[in-house]
Amino acid sequence: MMYYTSAMDTPRPGKTRVTSVSLQAETLEAIRTRAGKQGVSAYIEEAVQRQLQREAIDEYIAGAEAEHGPVDQAEVAARVERIRAHHSAHRSDATGADTA
Repeated sequence: MMYYTSAMDTPRPGKTRVTSVSLQAETLEAIRTRAGKQGVSAYIEEAVQRQLQREAIDEYIAGAEAEHGPVDQAEVAARVERIRAHHSAHRSDATGADTA
């Protein structure tokens, strides 16, 4: 594992604090490659925020299922199909309008 400490080069909204994390060398290189101009700190901040959002959603779903019972997967599949059909129809309308 590689020890990495990053200085905050770019000011971002909200209060920030400098910290250090240990990452595998390959992980850090992949982050640096993908981060580009936004920088490693901003890239990691965004990734952690997405993970926190996922965990909050999982907690919300677990609470809702505890209160109301598990989600009916057949109902979810039916709604997904309705949404896909809706989007597909609107994409077809937009494509047709573009070619007219």
